Amino acid sequence: MNPIQPREDDELIGVILGAADEASRCIQGRSIDEVLATPDARETLRRCATDLGTAAREVSEMMRNWASHIPWESMTALGEDAPAADDGAVRALWGFMHQQLHQVRGDLEEMWRPAHLRREVDPDETYALDKNAYDFYRPVGRNLLQRTEEFHGWVEARRRTETWQYSRVLEASPGSIARITNDVGRRTQGINFNSQDYLSFNAHPAIREAAARALHDYGPHSAGSPMVLGNTRISDALEAELGDLLQMEHLTLFPTGWGAGFGSMVGLVRQEDHVVIDRLAHACLQQGARAATRNVIRYEHLNLESVRQHLKDIRARDSRNGILVVTDGLFSVDADWPDLVTLQDLCRQHDATLLVDVAHDLGAMGPGGTGVIGMQELLGKVDLVMGAFSKTFASNGGFLASRSAAVKQYVKMFGGSHMFSNALSPVQSAVVLEATRILRSPEGEVLRGRLFKAIHALRDELSRRGLTCMGSPSPIVPLLIGNEKLARIANRRLFDRGVLAFMVEFPVTPTGSSRFRLQVQAAHEPQDALEAARIIDESIAEARAYLSSAFGSGLA
Repeated sequence: MNPIQPREDDELIGVILGAADEASRCIQGRSIDEVLATPDARETLRRCATDLGTAAREVSEMMRNWASHIPWESMTALGEDAPAADDGAVRALWGFMHQQLHQVRGDLEEMWRPAHLRREVDPDETYALDKNAYDFYRPVGRNLLQRTEEFHGWVEARRRTETWQYSRVLEASPGSIARITNDVGRRTQGINFNSQDYLSFNAHPAIREAAARALHDYGPHSAGSPMVLGNTRISDALEAELGDLLQMEHLTLFPTGWGAGFGSMVGLVRQEDHVVIDRLAHACLQQGARAATRNVIRYEHLNLESVRQHLKDIRARDSRNGILVVTDGLFSVDADWPDLVTLQDLCRQHDATLLVDVAHDLGAMGPGGTGVIGMQELLGKVDLVMGAFSKTFASNGGFLASRSAAVKQYVKMFGGSHMFSNALSPVQSAVVLEATRILRSPEGEVLRGRLFKAIHALRDELSRRGLTCMGSPSPIVPLLIGNEKLARIANRRLFDRGVLAFMVEFPVTPTGSSRFRLQVQAAHEPQDALEAARIIDESIAEARAYLSSAFGSGLA
């Protein structure tokens, strides 16, 4: 005869909960005297006490030690033998049900059947969280239109579960506080770390007045390519002002920052040439490189030794064609920057050309707003400087600066996004011109001081709370999350709790390295930063708890 096998702990806890449920139904609405006066009820409670106490006695020592807050001894006492005429077990069970069960029932249920197994999981949410954009990057099928449907289905699942962070709509000016609507029509208002307006120029009265004057004098439209009749006296003055800021006389304007990066690449680089580019350089530069030549080498982020070796190898086999080395000034994904002095020296040693994209640092950092180039005392010494106006200068648009009139004319002719696009509008040119004048003035120093006060407050508080701020102090504070599921749920919580933050994942970052890119403004007060850090910390914790409850995800 086989010996009786001991029952598992989860089975025993199920018996305890079952006995408690049956007892609750029996005593519902009755006093203890009414129960004792009813033979059937008295017998039911006696049996429930026996079952509950016996199961509690059999629970393993390991479980008792792990869940030491559960009143195991009190429950065990309920199952001790007593004469049938003795009502002590019934009274003891009554007392346990009214005084102790409600305090531990939730924990017993979690031990018996974890919440993620009890919860009915939304299949849309499962699909939305399990997939990444990378899964749809290389669709299969000969019909270019139909093969987008699978990706669209995933986007719709993320929209329905409000884990889609894109295509939000501003309801008013994007200041330090903003009102927005997500793409399923739900509105919120919150501390705005989502917009790119580092010196808060969007609301600056002098800039708005400059825009109004240009609109009155020229109208809203440039009405032509800059190679035809799209230029104005304002855009000519802007070229001169920016050239003076950068100490690079020859400046070419583009209608967008993307157009400036892409147009500079395809304008200068030919099929036989080589591009050596930091793997985290902006997408306009990456795609411009691939459009210009197949000889593209992406080097490990900020790795100067890698650049040195690649330049040496290229020159060992090709002494004839050009090499363009490309880097950002301030990298918006990691908030760090390269050693430009060494990069420029390496380029000169190997007869290569250096292009630096200053989209995120020019105006907002460095002495007089000269960015990372100014911080490293390289004004007028870098071969090519490309930038965008959309971060600090309160407008669309971009530029390429050099010390060569020949380079300027060549890029104007062969950089398609200059030649074949309408010029910056008069209003845009006026806004950027006034922004440049302000950021070079004493007021610009005050604004940068306010900006960095808010930056330090945010980084310090996030770090104090044990969160990981990447890089160095700059207008961008990347907060590393890693797991995309956690980042998406945390982002959903932030929307509800009044912090507007942009969550980045593939294709902006590699899979598994998602983060919030918090973009600070001069108008942010340190108290805004402290409050946002508290909400971010709590939202991440809530998201982690939700995922553990809903899916059993063990996210550290």
